[in-house]
Amino acid sequence: MATEAPDPRTFKSWEDAFQYPIPVVRKLETQLRSSAGENREKLRSLVGTSYRDLLDTAETIIDMEKRMESVESKLARVGQNCNTRVLEKTTGNTAKMEGHKRSRDLERYTFASQLAVLENSPVVMGRLMKSEGSYLLIAKVLVISRLLHKALSQGKYKPPIVDQLRDRLGALRRRLLRRIDKRLASTTGDPMTLVESMCAYSLATSSTPTDVLRHFHHVRMEEMVKTLKTKDDLAKHGIEAMKLCLQTCQDTQAIFPRRLADSLAKLKAHPLVQDPDVRALYELDLDIHDRWISDEARNYTPWPRHDELQRPEAERLLHQWSKQSISAFLKGIKAILQRADQLKEVASLRQDLIETWIISGSRMVGVKTAHVLDDLRDTMNHQLEAIVRSRTQSLQAIVSELTTELSSRATSNRNTSLWVAVSSADDLTNGAQAFKMNIISTHQGRDPAVIRIVSKFDAWMTSVLEVKAIVKSMKETRWDDTFTDDVDDDSDDEFGADSKQTLLSDDDPRLLEEVTQEALSKSLKSLGHNVGEIIQKLAGATSVPQTTFLLRIVREIGDRIPKLRLHDKTTPLPSPFTSNLLSPLHTILAQDIINPTVLMYQKAIRKAVKGRTNSHILWEGHPPLPAQPSPSAFRFLQPLVKSMGEYGADLWAPDGVQILKTLAAENISEVWSKAFENIQALLPKAAKAGGDHRGKEEQEEKKEEEELIDNGIEGSEKEELKKPIDTETSVDMEKLKKEKLKQLLFDVLYIQRSLETSSMAPLALMERLLATIQKDSDVDEVALGRLRKNTADYWKKTYLLFALLA
Repeated sequence: MATEAPDPRTFKSWEDAFQYPIPVVRKLETQLRSSAGENREKLRSLVGTSYRDLLDTAETIIDMEKRMESVESKLARVGQNCNTRVLEKTTGNTAKMEGHKRSRDLERYTFASQLAVLENSPVVMGRLMKSEGSYLLIAKVLVISRLLHKALSQGKYKPPIVDQLRDRLGALRRRLLRRIDKRLASTTGDPMTLVESMCAYSLATSSTPTDVLRHFHHVRMEEMVKTLKTKDDLAKHGIEAMKLCLQTCQDTQAIFPRRLADSLAKLKAHPLVQDPDVRALYELDLDIHDRWISDEARNYTPWPRHDELQRPEAERLLHQWSKQSISAFLKGIKAILQRADQLKEVASLRQDLIETWIISGSRMVGVKTAHVLDDLRDTMNHQLEAIVRSRTQSLQAIVSELTTELSSRATSNRNTSLWVAVSSADDLTNGAQAFKMNIISTHQGRDPAVIRIVSKFDAWMTSVLEVKAIVKSMKETRWDDTFTDDVDDDSDDEFGADSKQTLLSDDDPRLLEEVTQEALSKSLKSLGHNVGEIIQKLAGATSVPQTTFLLRIVREIGDRIPKLRLHDKTTPLPSPFTSNLLSPLHTILAQDIINPTVLMYQKAIRKAVKGRTNSHILWEGHPPLPAQPSPSAFRFLQPLVKSMGEYGADLWAPDGVQILKTLAAENISEVWSKAFENIQALLPKAAKAGGDHRGKEEQEEKKEEEELIDNGIEGSEKEELKKPIDTETSVDMEKLKKEKLKQLLFDVLYIQRSLETSSMAPLALMERLLATIQKDSDVDEVALGRLRKNTADYWKKTYLLFALLA
């Protein structure tokens, strides 16, 4: 039976192994022997490895011992050689050797290094300017280059290139100063940029802080004046100039004297050559040339008088500049406003300037805010008034053109018929706007010359009334409400609680309104005076074409004058074209129409007096009385109205119609008086006359017939007028006389109704004539009343034919 052997390593003593059977003991022996063999092999390999390490360690110890011996021997020799005499001797020998070597190469290396740095300085400065680098760094390079140029100029050998480099450096210095001035003049940069530019200016020009402040103010003043001299965009550049003044005060208070003094003091920290920014310029190679350049250039440290400017002096200079800048600003504004002729542009500039000043004006020390505001108001108001006056005076150009057109207008301008107003189908497109305008222009007698002059008057009126929107905007602006939060208490106290709003939104627009109304009144008065002079000349020449043209111009302009007011509540301006002024024109036109018409009527009524008609058979009532006018009376009114229409219905304003009626009544009253005399005198003579007078009457009839043909009476009218007077003795001449007088009485009443005027003289003359005719025609009051009623009835039937006389 097999048995398993235990692990001998668990035994505590050798005696424990013999507690098991012999076979087990033998197995234990075998295991122990095998384990011992393995351990022996492991020990052998372990001892071999350690032995090799021990051999290496032994060799290292031996080597170290040898080296220690060498070191000890050398230290012993060093110790022997480190005594004072030996060191002094060695140092002296070394110094002599170095001095000999340096003295031999110093002059050559110094010249080469200084020239190399000087040649590269313009290159560096140009590169920095091109890339808009630091102006202070450019100024530092400029100072170093000037020191190097000085050193090279004082040397034994001065090459020509040194002077060329000097000229290049001079040009770059001027360019740098212009760049600095440009940056100082700009208000877009931050204070740090301004301080850096000021330090660069101080370093480049060796200026004190006071000089820098004066130069800064000078640059800003020139920039402001330059801005104001710009011709285009008046409002933009005016605001920029004011903001430049305000920003300059703020920059001065923020920079001077503390911040500039601190920045200048930093320049004293180390020599310029040792400045990290300067040494970083790879073109200069200062890490190589540093030890060879002259001591003056290598050790130069700026020493600006940073504490030279104190705060009281800075404030005094700022106050002084503020007064000068405001004075120059106002002067520049006045100068550029003299070139401005646009009301909107000036009004916009006024709004922006006053707004900017109210917001930021209190920050500008040395000036009274309220005084500057008053100066701005006066300047702007004066220019607005000047523009308004200039525009109102430009009305004289229209008078000149009117005079020129009148001098070249010699032919009659008969009105075109409304039926030919449309010239093509294109006139009916787009809502027939062209057609409507043609109809209106034709009816109003607007030929191209009238339209041209009236259009210029409309343009003038529009340019003048442009002030209407400006006044409205000025009144609606609420200054106090808009800027209450932006303006400090001191500024409010200075302006007053309500004075600012009253001045800007009440007083200023009211003043502009008054000036505008006054200027318009003067211009219109001058226009009336000039037109009166033209009318006086036309009255002497009695030119009908010129008269009609001038009447149309006056009518068109007169219709537009009531619109010349700034707001609806304003009393309209009185028209300069009064009835007395235009009376000569209406008289010329009326005479031109009345004279031929009255002449034809006179000849027609003379024929009617001599001839006999059977019109009495159409009389009505009992006793029979005329119920319609004679053909001659009707034909008097018809050509009269026709002639009026040919000249244009637009010419017959109430005043013109009244003058025409007055003149017509006066002239026709004389014709009626003559006809009445002829009726009274001719009929009895005709009854007694025989053949002796017949030849003479035929000659007179023939002569009158030729005159009637010349005046346009032909056909049936001529035949009717050619009827001779029947001289048969069988006709009751007295009855015929009464019939003619009654017909004449009806004609007078009918024409009198059509020619009713407000003038008393023609009316009184007609009434006297009516009374005379009534008396001789045996017409009593009742019959006269019937005649008046018949006249009124017939006028109602026919008055539309003579509408121009209504």
